[in-house]
Amino acid sequence: MQTEKTQKPSAVTKPTLSFWQIWNMSFGFLGIQYGFGLQQANMSPIYRYLGADEASIPGLWLAGPLTGLLLQPIIGAVSDRSWSPRWGRRKPFILAGALAGSIAMIFMPNSSYVWMAAGLMWMLDAGLNSAMEPFRAFVGDMLNDKQRPTGFAIQSFMVGFGQTLANLMPYLLPLLGISMVMSEDQLANGIPNSVRYPFYIGAAAILISVLWTIRTTKEYPPVNDSYKAPHVFTDKEKKSITFWHLALALGGAILAFFFAARIGGFAVGALWGLGVLAGSYLFLMLPIFKEVLASLSAMPTVMKQLWWVKFFTWYGLPLMWQYLSLAAAKYAFNAPDTISNKAGFEEGTKWGGLCFAMFSISCAVISVFIPRIAKAIGSARATHALFLTIGAMGFFLTLTSNDKMVYLVGMTIIGFAWGSIMSMPYLLLASAVPKERMGVYMGIFNGFICVPQFIGMLTVPLYYKPLLGDDPRNALVLAGICLLLAAASCFLVKETRKRDEATIPIEFG
Repeated sequence: MQTEKTQKPSAVTKPTLSFWQIWNMSFGFLGIQYGFGLQQANMSPIYRYLGADEASIPGLWLAGPLTGLLLQPIIGAVSDRSWSPRWGRRKPFILAGALAGSIAMIFMPNSSYVWMAAGLMWMLDAGLNSAMEPFRAFVGDMLNDKQRPTGFAIQSFMVGFGQTLANLMPYLLPLLGISMVMSEDQLANGIPNSVRYPFYIGAAAILISVLWTIRTTKEYPPVNDSYKAPHVFTDKEKKSITFWHLALALGGAILAFFFAARIGGFAVGALWGLGVLAGSYLFLMLPIFKEVLASLSAMPTVMKQLWWVKFFTWYGLPLMWQYLSLAAAKYAFNAPDTISNKAGFEEGTKWGGLCFAMFSISCAVISVFIPRIAKAIGSARATHALFLTIGAMGFFLTLTSNDKMVYLVGMTIIGFAWGSIMSMPYLLLASAVPKERMGVYMGIFNGFICVPQFIGMLTVPLYYKPLLGDDPRNALVLAGICLLLAAASCFLVKETRKRDEATIPIEFG
């Protein structure tokens, strides 16, 4: 059954959709997460193949949080106020993001220099983030309160399944008769075919899955024309705009100063800081940002309380993507870098991809059961705290042995936490957000993911050598500590029994 057959909802209620209607509207998320899976497992090795220093890797991942911070609230705000009878509200942004991401994936493994790869990563992240935010808003737009746990659970399943496919590709392609032997012209940048071909396949997967969702899903039309009316800002909102305008410009300038000063010294940092201050101040004067900035003053209380959960989670998680494959190569394959043991480093990278595959499989499996577990526990925040604690144990497990299986088992355990991270915070937020502003608040909420990553990218290089001993495995331990802090922060979120009863009892499928 296709979503076109659903009836137009009233202003108050939305119809109950079938499982396959929810599946179709989320299917494009599969391709987007395939792309994210390739990026997460392969970008650090790609940078290392191109000669990047290990301590500089967090800074080279800057593209993700920056594009997410800027694009997702904008896309959310613009799509909230748009409608096309032919294309809908969210679908045009999903398609545009998919096209940009696919182009970047084709060129990524052919990078010749570190900064070429970094630039393509900016394009890739811009595309994937542009497509991802509307999928989150889809759940709020298309599903009633009782079906939202199912919607987020299916998206969490897509995260796990898409990233599983991405990480298993180096093992699946030889079974299909595709050679992993590199030709002479491919040896120039050292990036193996085990990385190249999955990226090419990923470009096609993103487009095909997104086009399926666009073809099978018809969005609900607006119940009235209020979305066209220009927003009239209250005095409180005007003060919020002024405050956040200045605060964000100064915050961006400070981050730019420290990032540039670490690379080029105080003078370069000051120049970058002033440039970003002026540029961001002018950029934030654009009309579209006024609504985003005004929305910050009216954030739901639950959203504010979830900040610390998101902060600790997303300060720690990037360390996993940045250092898991490097830790596996160093300890399980005796390959600390590409020079001393290139063959071992490639094998370690492939094993890291397999570990991420198990991480994604466990995410997909647990996503089926998370709504039932949450129902049994009776609290979304307690459920999320439990899974975050389990994930922390997976990180700590990597300290117990140099055997490669430790990394596989540890990442399998961490995948349980990832399934919760991809669903429970959004479930907690969805019922608290005004329906007419679902897009902008989902975009801002995803900004909660970006800011901790900025802070991590600036601070981790400062203590990576003196505190973490220049050791990628110690970075994974720090990620585990961060998940424990996030678990404790879950209990700062205030839940009401009424909301729990409304959202938890629905089971997957």
